[in-house]
Amino acid sequence: MTHVLVTCAGRRVSLVRAFLEAAHERGLQVLAADPDPLAPALVDVDLAVRVPALADPAYVPRLLEVIGEHEVGLVVPTIDTELPLLARHSEDLARAGALALVSSAAFVDVCGDKATTAEAFSARGIDVPRSWLPEDLAGDTLPELPDALVVKPRNGSSSKDVHLIERGSVRQTVDVVPHAIIQERLTGPEVTVDALLDLDGRPVHYVPRTRIKTLGGESIQGVTLPHDELGPWIERVLTACSELGARGPVTLQFFRTERGPVLIEVNPRFGGGFPLTRAAGGDYPAWLLDQVAGATTPQRFGDYREGLYMTRYMVEHFTDELRW
Repeated sequence: MTHVLVTCAGRRVSLVRAFLEAAHERGLQVLAADPDPLAPALVDVDLAVRVPALADPAYVPRLLEVIGEHEVGLVVPTIDTELPLLARHSEDLARAGALALVSSAAFVDVCGDKATTAEAFSARGIDVPRSWLPEDLAGDTLPELPDALVVKPRNGSSSKDVHLIERGSVRQTVDVVPHAIIQERLTGPEVTVDALLDLDGRPVHYVPRTRIKTLGGESIQGVTLPHDELGPWIERVLTACSELGARGPVTLQFFRTERGPVLIEVNPRFGGGFPLTRAAGGDYPAWLLDQVAGATTPQRFGDYREGLYMTRYMVEHFTDELRW
């Protein structure tokens, strides 16, 4: 087994520390890459790696260089915008000696477009929000839209450009939202699920949680939920994810409505609130390192601590020197 590289590390300090703990227990090291020498997640790692911006054509060649120089065996992406890039270049990384912890390119594409997400999961019997695209509004007469709507980018994340509107303002809202999708506004508690599929795409674990408070689209307060009544539905969704090409960490979001759970989003990466799932018993970094080493992770549905709360705060780090 070789070392771990966490890319676009940014502020994912807790995730990096989780990999550090798991790696050090196995005699391995963790590297973290970021263009910013003051990225907080670089503070504790064994080696901080400078990389160009994600949009730079030199980004992937730099990753391949780091993999070769430092015997990296696992590359862990952290942000949505990197997933398509690593999925397309997963074979290049594999030839260099590293497994990219990313789902298939097809699944990443499905998850990166909310219209495609709704279509793909609906086809597998999963309830999703009723959805319309701007071209459905063409002409003088609106389609039969509900009174309460949500307009947001099809490829958006972190709750950016999300508008809660009434039916009468849909046309003007669509004009100011890039790559818009219109969906029915759901009512009921919103639930996030951190889940892990093994490297062959077999679902092995999940933890449902509510986000009590968010900041910038990321959970800063939350609590884990019982899985009893949610379990069968979550397992159906994870089976659909597997069929569509998922592997590794996946984050689901759904509303518990009067008609039952309604899936609104799937992110094929570690969620921002993953530290709560790990504290509740889902030690995904350790399990993934064991899988890369050839071990099998048993299915552990329901094996986590229910009613565990998380609250977060900012922590300062002071230094006289940049990492490069």
